Amino acid sequence: MNPSMKWIDDVRGTDSIREVARRVGMNQGTLNRQVNLDQLTFEVVRDISRAYGRPVLADLVNLGHLSHDDLGIDDVASFLRSVTEEQLVYELGCRLGVSGSILFDAPISVAVSTASNVVHGRFPAADVGPSEDDQEAVARPTDADRGEDH
Repeated sequence: MNPSMKWIDDVRGTDSIREVARRVGMNQGTLNRQVNLDQLTFEVVRDISRAYGRPVLADLVNLGHLSHDDLGIDDVASFLRSVTEEQLVYELGCRLGVSGSILFDAPISVAVSTASNVVHGRFPAADVGPSEDDQEAVARPTDADRGEDH
């Protein structure tokens, strides 16, 4: 499977090649030929990416039409510094499978603070005993476990 075939399969999901061609307004035979010869043109990649709501520049880079230098991005770290906080939060939410929530509607400082409270909790350390106490309590059956009533 050539890179164009793999890419078009990833993009189209359950859509047929005919549907992809229809969405971008091109002849199905032309699209098939370009895919089979691994010669998708810049314009076709751009149009398909747009039709399927994909990142156009990333697709053009992945298929070799553009380089990272063409985009003015030397590496991932530089790119990450160039995106907004909102874009980062949105992308992380998508990757983690988190649907839209109040975190997406709040300023990043509020979102980070709220997420911090959810993840770490604010429990007083003095009330928590060592884990050995928990293990011993679990290992010992209670009166209720033995069927005894007091």
